[in-house]
Amino acid sequence: SGRTCQNWLAAHPWEIGITPTQDKKTKVDAADPESEEMVDWGNGLGNHNYCRNPDSSMEEPWCFTMDPNENHKKELCSVPKCPKEKRDFHDEAKTLATGIGSRDCDCAEQVHGSFVAVPSAAGSSAAAGRPGCKCSSR
Repeated sequence: SGRTCQNWLAAHPWEIGITPTQDKKTKVDAADPESEEMVDWGNGLGNHNYCRNPDSSMEEPWCFTMDPNENHKKELCSVPKCPKEKRDFHDEAKTLATGIGSRDCDCAEQVHGSFVAVPSAAGSSAAAGRPGCKCSSR
C-alpha cells in the first residue's frame, strides 16, 4: 500500500502487544565445549519497522502501519519470493564426480596436486601411498 510500518518497539499509533524474543544459541552437545552451536530463532522483533510474522497470525509477513485509521492498522507486506535456483547443483555434482571419478595416478595427481615427493620405502612410488590412488609402483 505504500504505508510506513511502525517500529516494533513503539507504542504509537498502535499498541503492539507482542514481546520481542531474542535468538538463543546453544551447544549441540552441552557437555562438549568444542561442540557446534545451534540457534533457536526468536521472533525477529526489535528496534526496526521491518515486516515480520512474529505470532504466525497471517500467512505472510505483515506490520502495524503508522496510519492511525483502524482500517489500516495491520497490513500484509509485499515481499517478493526468491526465484528457484537456476543451477541444478545435484546434477553438477554428479557430472563432476563422473568427470573426476577415475582412480588412476594421473587423475589423482590432477585432483590432489603433484605427488613428487621422497618415496616412503625403497622401490615404491610417491603416488602409491596417496589415498584414492589405486596404482602400484611403476
